[in-house]
Amino acid sequence: MGRVKRSIFIGAAVVIVLAGSVVALAETGKNQVLPTQSALPITSNLNTGAVSLSAPAAELINAKTGQVLYANNVLKKHYPASLAKLMTSLIALEMVKRHQLSLHSIIPVSQSAYHVALTPGLSVAYLNPSEHITLSRMLEYMYVVSADDAAVALADAIGGTQAEFAKLMNVKAQQLGMTGTRYTNASGLQNPRMYTNARDVGVLTRYLINRFPIVLKYASEPGMYIHPGQYGTNYDQLLGQFNGLDGLKTGSTGEAGYCFVGTAKRGNLRLISVILDTKSFPTVFKETAALLGFGYTQFTSRKIQNAGQSVASIPVRGAANQQLAVAPHSDVVINVLRGTRQTVTYRVVPGVLQAPIVKGRKVGVENVAVNGHVVLQTPVYALANDPKENLVEKIWRSVMTSAHRGSRSLIHWMGQEFHKHFP
Repeated sequence: MGRVKRSIFIGAAVVIVLAGSVVALAETGKNQVLPTQSALPITSNLNTGAVSLSAPAAELINAKTGQVLYANNVLKKHYPASLAKLMTSLIALEMVKRHQLSLHSIIPVSQSAYHVALTPGLSVAYLNPSEHITLSRMLEYMYVVSADDAAVALADAIGGTQAEFAKLMNVKAQQLGMTGTRYTNASGLQNPRMYTNARDVGVLTRYLINRFPIVLKYASEPGMYIHPGQYGTNYDQLLGQFNGLDGLKTGSTGEAGYCFVGTAKRGNLRLISVILDTKSFPTVFKETAALLGFGYTQFTSRKIQNAGQSVASIPVRGAANQQLAVAPHSDVVINVLRGTRQTVTYRVVPGVLQAPIVKGRKVGVENVAVNGHVVLQTPVYALANDPKENLVEKIWRSVMTSAHRGSRSLIHWMGQEFHKHFP
């Protein structure tokens, strides 16, 4: 190749490279659209060496924020036993909220419930079809004496059959993100096709007590008269023994072991503990007390973000601005272990967003990690309106994108040609 030809070739390459660089810089400005990423799962194991437990699965969470303080095998599949009654009560109470039932509604005792009441070895309230029992009373039976017949009666009254009611339970579980749970009946009677895990039980419990705190009223009763002269004692042996504890639900079968969802409130801090599949009720209550005690004595609070203060900018497809500032609605406060170095990081994960976006709309989640473990997910909201892009903006961005892609291809070709002629 002659000197003149070589100079022209090199000059053209330089111009194209510079043009490509300008286009690339423009493309990486505020209008760049990044791929949407999936939210990270909250850690399945955390602080396992801090509390000595024999339970094969356990979790401790902050009831207000959902932050995980302790986790051990929380995704491992287990049978729920009577912890299934938490979902049964939730289905009924949401019907009350929708005015489809009231706490004073009469729940008939079905024949299948009566059959359960006559079955030896079960926890029952000895219901019979001649009784007229309110929904409130049925819930009390389920929480105080873990009455299987009450759960069956309630399911038959709402769903018509146990199978149909189980469908309602599974739909709600799916809505709550309980991906490791499947229900087959309302009472928790053993079924090999019914299962859950500690993570899902924690999610369900937090949702239930935050929206329907009346369940704590039932669960905190030391006992009740099932029938005149027949008193049933609450299975929860920590009532009155652990400071602040007011619930929530026991469960046991031969296959599920001894399980307990405990909750306590001290000051403004409510904690939820989940212990699954221990060897005895004394063990499950002892370990619940240890886990809750760990939460109340070993953690302190730290505010990491202010309500309404921008924490990130996220991409919005087809928007005038395309980069949207987001923030939490409330202060983000986390619990950190006392006396240890805690590195707190966060990452905002946007949803799949399409303009227009209205100020205040939920647009993603923020994953908060402590020492690399994701312990909390909190929603983030748009700090401003972001309307649709107009026609001029749309055409300009299309041209810039095409130019960027074209320049990259041309630069690649020029590079190949350059090395071909100047090895």
